[in-house]
Amino acid sequence: MAGIVRSLPFPLSGRTATASSSATLSGVQYHWAIGGMPFLSAINDERAMTRAGAPIRKEQIDQQQIPGEQSLANWWLRSQLSFIGGAGLLYQDPSSDNQYAIRFGDSVGVNPWVNGQLTLLRETSLRVTDVTADKHHVLGWSDGTDRYWSAVGNVLKSDTGSAVTTITWGGSGTIRSLTSDGTNYYAADSTGVYRGPGSGAGALVWNTGSANTVVRWVKGRLMAGIGPSMYELATGGPVLPTAKFTHLNPSWVWTDIAEGTSAIYASGYAGSQGGIYKFVLDTSGNVPTLASGGILAAQLPRGEIVLSMTSYLGSFVGIGTSRGFRVGEIDDNGDLKYGPLLISNALGVKSVAAYDRFFFVGATNAIDGSSGLYRVDLGQPIQDNGGSPSVRYAYATDLQAKVAGEVSSVTNFGNSDRMVLAVVGQGSYLESASTLEASGYLTTGRVRFNTLEPKIYKFVDVKTPNSLMGSVGVSVIDPGGADTTIITVSEGSSLAIQDVALTAPASAVEWIQLKLTLGRSATDTTQGGTINGWQLKAMPGAVRQRIITLPLLCFDKEKARSGLMIGREGRCLERLEEFEQIFARGDAVALQDLKNDSSTLVVVDDYRFEQRTSPAANASGYGGVLWIECRTIADVITT
Repeated sequence: MAGIVRSLPFPLSGRTATASSSATLSGVQYHWAIGGMPFLSAINDERAMTRAGAPIRKEQIDQQQIPGEQSLANWWLRSQLSFIGGAGLLYQDPSSDNQYAIRFGDSVGVNPWVNGQLTLLRETSLRVTDVTADKHHVLGWSDGTDRYWSAVGNVLKSDTGSAVTTITWGGSGTIRSLTSDGTNYYAADSTGVYRGPGSGAGALVWNTGSANTVVRWVKGRLMAGIGPSMYELATGGPVLPTAKFTHLNPSWVWTDIAEGTSAIYASGYAGSQGGIYKFVLDTSGNVPTLASGGILAAQLPRGEIVLSMTSYLGSFVGIGTSRGFRVGEIDDNGDLKYGPLLISNALGVKSVAAYDRFFFVGATNAIDGSSGLYRVDLGQPIQDNGGSPSVRYAYATDLQAKVAGEVSSVTNFGNSDRMVLAVVGQGSYLESASTLEASGYLTTGRVRFNTLEPKIYKFVDVKTPNSLMGSVGVSVIDPGGADTTIITVSEGSSLAIQDVALTAPASAVEWIQLKLTLGRSATDTTQGGTINGWQLKAMPGAVRQRIITLPLLCFDKEKARSGLMIGREGRCLERLEEFEQIFARGDAVALQDLKNDSSTLVVVDDYRFEQRTSPAANASGYGGVLWIECRTIADVITT
């Protein structure tokens, strides 16, 4: 059977110029136009045109294992009740591992490491002044009283935190390296290595003859990297024993030495190439001995060299490099695997120390332009893509020296939980036992609700203890960088930071950040502001859409406003098919009110064509009423 196939007047899909077409009145006085197609109105008492707001909420079921903010109605909410995930978060958006709930953007002077609590860190004080350009070494020790050694230039001192003692260490040159076996210090200059007890006088024990000397007490023995060679200085002296290993490159410089469970690790570099070598212990005898020869255990990317290294708990190695800081892990075979660059610092990391579950890392000019420490939480991995090289750990800035300069050394203060850091040209800084920083702040990640659409940010809640010590302040940082204070609650105030209206930003924006500021108590320097969590409330900020339902005439013949009859046989079907092509494309089109000379950009969500036995009063022949349902996507444009 043969049939007749009619060509479609328009393609079924795809965007064409027709989408943005508009109609102009020329002769026939039409009422409406959609996508450039003019129509007469079919509005009467029985067929009403309607305009209504489009719904902005969708029905949804929360199927997550742990119901959260997305389960709540009305407001868009984002909140945080813990900060233990550390800094470095750009957007406070939900993630599969829920990191956004425990991480933040940046901080200065605050302690985020207690779950559900943000407090001030302790302040530091200058103890041993340094006005030279020499590397300043600090090393903690205890003889029942917590102390640390300070070595800068050719001067060695011991500091209890209240009294400083100068030590006659035996040498006269610039001290290049400092280590201890627990009771004795070992200080190395370009002449030799000197040993002395505690605060007592020292004497030469080994000749070195090199300014490129690093000494460390590891695995119950003194190891020394001198020039390109590595030595085990067990007994004898002052003549050096045979080197355990000499690098093939005579320009090689050893930078640090650390211990693992079954090996000793030594870092160094030559030019732009750095690496870590492993020296294996021979345990076949009664006393483990160091096997000759070094094995390359880790090769760093070209251009990145190891400047400092500290092992901890037999499993972790903190690696300070010319680019920043990495965390390495020691496997059961004693092999070393390092993770990605955790902290970037273009000035490099010259020293690392460890205490409790943390690495304390030199932060040169990295805390609002001043120097201090980073803290890395080894108990809080924030990313693991399957294997230790992919692990990232939580970190944040920590103690502050509040001066600029290279952080050349960091150590524990005796057996206490206090830290000491040294800044070249400034001196050594000791963490206070109890006095808090005068103030500190934390900035959240950018809160954007995982969408680029503008939002209207309305209210903020900040949870604080009922009896607040110190002060808590809240400000808002907008995309333009403006920092607007919202509220500050002082010590003794009964004011709660709950549903506080945001006075900024003044218009809808893509994202904002909160800046939470803590202040120290004016009456008790050991107390300060505390924050237990925050919450933001926002609404969609895009222009609200409207739904327009409109009846239009679609007949073969119709009577215009002027009384002129227009049309012909077959016109209705052609116009209906032309409109259906506009609908099928799904693109935005102009809806024109030709009588009132205005236009709105819309999407046709739905339509229906009704054909009745009785034609409309101003139409004759084949046809009916075309109902269209449009959703506005732009404000009305007056033509």
